[in-house]
Amino acid sequence: MGVGLYHWSRWTPGTAKSDHHGASVLLAEGTRRLEPFAPECHGIDVAGLIRDATALREELLRLGPERMGERDLAGALTIRVRG
Repeated sequence: MGVGLYHWSRWTPGTAKSDHHGASVLLAEGTRRLEPFAPECHGIDVAGLIRDATALREELLRLGPERMGERDLAGALTIRVRG
């Protein structure tokens, strides 16, 4: 997921398609890899992280390659510790 956000953060008009694709694929892959650890692992709210990353990816898909630079990614994903 972190690398997906990195691709997203590198957005410039000339790289829009490749950064959009990379961000989308890596966010999806990150959530898929975390699913076996949900809902919680070592006190981390994995289910919440998956939910937030899924919503972020849906936003990316709605924005499309040309508008993905409109989203401020500061604090886009938060790892919450339970307990």
